[in-house]
Amino acid sequence: MPRPTLILTALMALSACRFDTYYAEGAAIATRDRDLAQCQAEARRDLPPQLVTRYTPRQFHPGVQQCNAAGICTVSAPYWTGGDPYSVDMNETARAGSETACMAERGYTLISLPACPQGAAVAASTTMAALGTETCLLNRQNGALVVTP
Repeated sequence: MPRPTLILTALMALSACRFDTYYAEGAAIATRDRDLAQCQAEARRDLPPQLVTRYTPRQFHPGVQQCNAAGICTVSAPYWTGGDPYSVDMNETARAGSETACMAERGYTLISLPACPQGAAVAASTTMAALGTETCLLNRQNGALVVTP
């Protein structure tokens, strides 16, 4: 029987090769990209970044005593680690939800598909084709993903 850690590792590896994109069968990719830009702009306008400073947990490391063969002992200095600042955007989740809702109102669904294999023979299209068992996402030079059968 496979070990749970191996199964989890395999699932993580498979999920790492998947990408999300907005999809509407037959829609022009240029129209989708324009709609996405408008929805993202609306979401940023309505829910701008709200950065809050947080800190990593602090941890105390006590001094360590080390003794040599003659019985002479020294203690290293204790020290703290952590407490490093980082920023959290409190509106990030709400902004993503707003974007998804806006795209849904325009007829798109957020889907997750595997990336097309390196060197695969794919036919890039200006419209989103019907989904099939071999459907994958091709990363274009401008970063947009194209649904490609």
